[in-house]
Amino acid sequence: MRKFLKTVFFFALTVLILFMPLLITYIILDPFKVVMTYDTYYDPNANGWVNINKDYISTTTFKKNYKKENYDSFILGNSRSNFYMISDWEKYLPSNSNCFHFDANNESLYALHKKLVYIDGKGSDIKNVLLILDYATLVQDNPRSGHLFMISPELENNRNFIDFHLTCFRDFLTPKFLYTYIDFKISGVVKPYMKDGLMLLDKYHSSDTRSNESEFARNLEEMISQNKYYTTEILSSFYKRDTIVKYSPIAIKENQRVILYDIFKIFKKHKTNYKIIISPLYNQIKINQNDLRFLIILFGVNNVHDFSGINKFTKDYKNYYETSHYRIHVTKEILHEIYMKK
Repeated sequence: MRKFLKTVFFFALTVLILFMPLLITYIILDPFKVVMTYDTYYDPNANGWVNINKDYISTTTFKKNYKKENYDSFILGNSRSNFYMISDWEKYLPSNSNCFHFDANNESLYALHKKLVYIDGKGSDIKNVLLILDYATLVQDNPRSGHLFMISPELENNRNFIDFHLTCFRDFLTPKFLYTYIDFKISGVVKPYMKDGLMLLDKYHSSDTRSNESEFARNLEEMISQNKYYTTEILSSFYKRDTIVKYSPIAIKENQRVILYDIFKIFKKHKTNYKIIISPLYNQIKINQNDLRFLIILFGVNNVHDFSGINKFTKDYKNYYETSHYRIHVTKEILHEIYMKK
């Protein structure tokens, strides 16, 4: 037994000695921006950026500012919600509204619900909400994995704190990321292979330190206005669609119903003025009609607005930056329709 314990001790010591330099390097460089706090998470003057967890950025920014800013209006959803500009939304809100983008990449219904519970638990008002949904969000009723998509520990009362940071360190140690990161640090250039798996980003990234609103969309619009965006590579991604109406599978099952009902109770508690938007996606797949019916019954026919399927937005590829994200002029028109429609 003593010999076994001695073997385990020396094995653990060896592992510690081998990994200690990497751990120190990880802490100092903080590639995923989760060790230290930052005023801004993307350097606007950089030539490229390591992709980091937007859920963590949004939550950390809210926690840092909510007492000072008194946020009371929130845009929630996956990355598609980024393109609903606060300046456009504010036109339909009371003049004293304080807005915050509480989005996350590949947002899950589970994490979206946790954000609303978190806001409520902090004692913040929830006067206005713009909720951007689609099948991919609705179907996810459990926490996601991986350093890019894990839910912020703050939203889980730090129950996943150790798992979150171990995951980030583990993903840092993967040979593919280490090689890519070292190459980028030496060359200062985002090479095509570095964008595989969303490791690095080469398009301009910046966000407002108060509202957490991304400047990404405005940069893309500027490129479009200069005829620099729709390259042959971008155009080739817009695949041909047929004219047959297709529906997504059922997303709202028992667990989703429980989560959505709790979201409704939070809205009711705060007397929230809310609008739910089903995104107009390039794939033209319409939301399952049972899902839509449930949302309308729970949240009200005047609050649920379905833009999925084949329609004026989804027909034209020029309404999209690529096949996943629709453009700002589309979000402006959607906001006008849902707030001005009688």
